[in-house]
Amino acid sequence: MVEKRQVSRNPVEIERLRQTRPAATELNIQSLTQITLLETILDNVPEAMIVTDGSGRILRMNQASRDLLGSSFIQAVPDDWTQVFGYYAEDGRVHFLADQLPLLRALKGENVEAAEMIMQPGEDAQPVWISMSARPFYSQADEIAGAVVLFRDITYRKKIEQARELHSRHTEMLYQFSRAMAESSSDLNTIIQVFAVHAAENIGDASIVTLESPTVSGKVITAYYHPEVGERDLLSKYMPRFEQALLQWSIDGILQPGGPKLIQTMEPQQLAEMVAPQLAGFVTEAAAHGLLVVPMIASGRILGSLGLFRDRASEPYTLEYQSMLSDMASRAALAIENSLLLESLREQIRERNSAQEALQTSEERFRSIFETTTLGIKVLDAEGVLLQTNPAFRSMLGVPEAELIGRHFHAFVHPTDAPRIVRRFQDLLSGNTAEIRLEHRILHQQGATIWVKTTFTTMGNAAGENSPAFIVGIIENITEQKKLEREMAELKNRLQGSVEMERLHLAQELHDGPMQDLYSSIFLLDDVSRQVAAEYRTMLGEIRLELHKVLDDLRATARELRPPTLSEFGLEKAIRSYMEDFQEKHPEFKVQVTLEPDSKQLPDGVRLALFRILQHSLSNILRHANANRVRVNFSLADATATLEIIDNGVGFELPTSWMELVRQGHFGMAGAAERIEALGGTFTVESSPGGGATVRARIPCGETQGE
Repeated sequence: MVEKRQVSRNPVEIERLRQTRPAATELNIQSLTQITLLETILDNVPEAMIVTDGSGRILRMNQASRDLLGSSFIQAVPDDWTQVFGYYAEDGRVHFLADQLPLLRALKGENVEAAEMIMQPGEDAQPVWISMSARPFYSQADEIAGAVVLFRDITYRKKIEQARELHSRHTEMLYQFSRAMAESSSDLNTIIQVFAVHAAENIGDASIVTLESPTVSGKVITAYYHPEVGERDLLSKYMPRFEQALLQWSIDGILQPGGPKLIQTMEPQQLAEMVAPQLAGFVTEAAAHGLLVVPMIASGRILGSLGLFRDRASEPYTLEYQSMLSDMASRAALAIENSLLLESLREQIRERNSAQEALQTSEERFRSIFETTTLGIKVLDAEGVLLQTNPAFRSMLGVPEAELIGRHFHAFVHPTDAPRIVRRFQDLLSGNTAEIRLEHRILHQQGATIWVKTTFTTMGNAAGENSPAFIVGIIENITEQKKLEREMAELKNRLQGSVEMERLHLAQELHDGPMQDLYSSIFLLDDVSRQVAAEYRTMLGEIRLELHKVLDDLRATARELRPPTLSEFGLEKAIRSYMEDFQEKHPEFKVQVTLEPDSKQLPDGVRLALFRILQHSLSNILRHANANRVRVNFSLADATATLEIIDNGVGFELPTSWMELVRQGHFGMAGAAERIEALGGTFTVESSPGGGATVRARIPCGETQGE
């Protein structure tokens, strides 16, 4: 039962009604009652709705629109809406263009669907994402008599999209950074420069890396970078020579407890007073207004720090950026410690070939590192026999040194990994490379499997012969990292599942809430239209038509949100039904489908992932491709499900990575790739300008998929 509100009218309101509708000067008590019924119906419509006359002046606002927009909204002129009520484009900084406002476009005869914008009604109010659509209605003379404008609060959906974007950016950035670290060949300068460049380009803006100085008390600037060439030159202007450039962050407690420091926004002059003197000039001249500093910590020791200065008009640093930078710093610190250890080992070998006194000093230093580092170390002869191990490595295996010495190193490697490790080790002995890195498993004495990352480095003998004197293996325990990777994969799967559940929930909410309310409103309109004077029936008919269109839109949205009954009919039948519906809605397309029956044998996760990719690909073709032919192929071969969507549209330039599309605000393809990869499959796109596009998804469909 729809609750009815009593609406009272005072003389001033009745006079306003007479002024807005000159033809209604002879209204009697029955007419006023009919208007009251009409406004009661509008107030019970769940969507925020306003009705304007032909000039855009507001005639009616329902209760939902007053709740969302405020009662003072009725006083505004449409040309001033963007300024008065704080409508902004998606970047949140530039006002939405007034001439693109759906109401003004509708008053010119255009049906405007779902223009999205940010509403910031005041400095203290929280911004709200809204979707605005508008359609004109016509008088009996077939002239535009006004417009109906609908508002929807889409803040919840936008927050979900932003959270997914941030998660995707964080994951992609850490992947690219870890890959760059792995390619640095343990060179300290390369590691530090890679850290500076990735931090500046992914988080921004000016980055400065410092390391603890071995000769003086303080931190030496070892690398700096800025993505903009001009600002990079400005940064160089204030950077003295590295061996003399000591940087002391003067912020209280910045690195003493080993914690980060975040200053989101501050006047450049104040910020200049907080940093080292040699950086104050840069802060002032570059108008830096934010600071983020994190330490690099390895084995409980602070190796240095990285500081970022925000000097461009972009969003301030946030706790999310701090978390991203801290993750980068921990990986950089581990790589730096590994590099320092290798350099120490090399230095030890060089000194061992010199004077006996130097050898003594070097051995003591090496022994200190060898015994105390958290990284495992094993020294092998040219045959791979263990000569010496350190406590960290013995702890990984749970085996005393007496049981290790004299045995081949691969005796403690997991049997599945051993053949691969032996082949790579032979490559090292052949002299093709001086260093190899690989991830593999080793076996603890009590049966546990330990994941490790091992770096084998050859050490030449003093006689200068080609064969190595011995081989050093440095082992990092990455069991926790592997566990996190598995948890991340599981999290991605669960996130995909939660998104589908949320879509299903939204579809159900639309069906049980707004759609049922709209049905009730239409029935009430039908009752009222039989009671009111003929002059109001046209407007009631237009409103009834608009409500039907809104109902159709909601029904279509609910159908897209709700996954098809794939488990009952199989993917092949679901695709065929969807394409028949697509052809009916878009007769201008020539549609061709080639589908193999799947006999409902595919796992649920595989079926749903492929169906969602079909939906997204067809949506992209409609919006961007300018195509008139589309072909859909589905096949099962070699326990692999393959789906292809091919169009003859304008095509596009493929990005070098999905992250480029995410940065440009296009999340669909990146989300599709993530969805397919989470199921162990591959997602590819083939396209070029003018050459159409082919989207291809392949997923193994064994019993383990889709769990």
